[in-house]
Amino acid sequence: MKGKKYLKLCCSMMAFYMISCNGSYTDFGEQYKKILYIVNSDDLLYENEHFYHNEKDSITVSVYCSGSESIGRDVSVTLELTTQALDSFNEIRKIVNPDFTKKVLLPESHYQFPKKKAVIRKGEQYGTLKIPFSMNGLEVDSNYVLPLKLISNDQGYEINPKLNTIIYEIKMMNGFSGEYSGSSTVLPGTVRSVQPVLKAISSNSVRMPIHDLVDEKEFLDTHYMVLTIADDSTQVSISAWRNAQIRDFGESSYDKTNKSFELNYAYTDQNGNELVIKEKIRDLSVTDEEEY
Repeated sequence: MKGKKYLKLCCSMMAFYMISCNGSYTDFGEQYKKILYIVNSDDLLYENEHFYHNEKDSITVSVYCSGSESIGRDVSVTLELTTQALDSFNEIRKIVNPDFTKKVLLPESHYQFPKKKAVIRKGEQYGTLKIPFSMNGLEVDSNYVLPLKLISNDQGYEINPKLNTIIYEIKMMNGFSGEYSGSSTVLPGTVRSVQPVLKAISSNSVRMPIHDLVDEKEFLDTHYMVLTIADDSTQVSISAWRNAQIRDFGESSYDKTNKSFELNYAYTDQNGNELVIKEKIRDLSVTDEEEY
């Protein structure tokens, strides 16, 4: 009991000293050091989705100023392109994983980086730098990145050396790309379970593996086809990717509600046999269950 009374007395005394005569809490000012760092840089590589239909897209990098209080004046921070960080990242990942596909520097012709400064406004803790860029004409099988480093600021604040660099990866998407699941039937009735990944190659077209063929880069010339979705987002046409042997049977469709495709086509296998395929697949991001 004495212990509880003593604890209450201590708490009361602390509250007395913290509260002024008019009932407001005492302002103790900044309690922590102001340190700048790039948001989402803790793993160095940061992947973000970007969609083909967005003609005025931009890479957005945020810089944060830590502390118990917001800053009292504007802080201008400077970032620069760092190819050295990208080279080191690729080398290390390749040593750890021999199958690692290296990240590729976004070509200068596809982005604008004239203003290399971001401003954290007075009373705030975040500042953002927007770098306009375009995905048109990029190679769909390359992993494009923009490596950036926070190098200085005009208030002399410390920069966290472990969070001063980000390798920003652009994941090219459209409204139809993603992971799918369903069935692919060789008519009249041999059914195969399939889980194709549909890769965006424009605002209204995706590349996907044919039937149940192996989905690996070494077979890019022969194992893939292209789905092009009409403006009504319903009708679908099928064509070959590179040297694949594909014949479009027509009446293929896309269901916007269920995010699913019904595909009718034929392909010629390595033995010269033409196989007629009816394939039904659905986007795995859709939660409702449906039988195919």
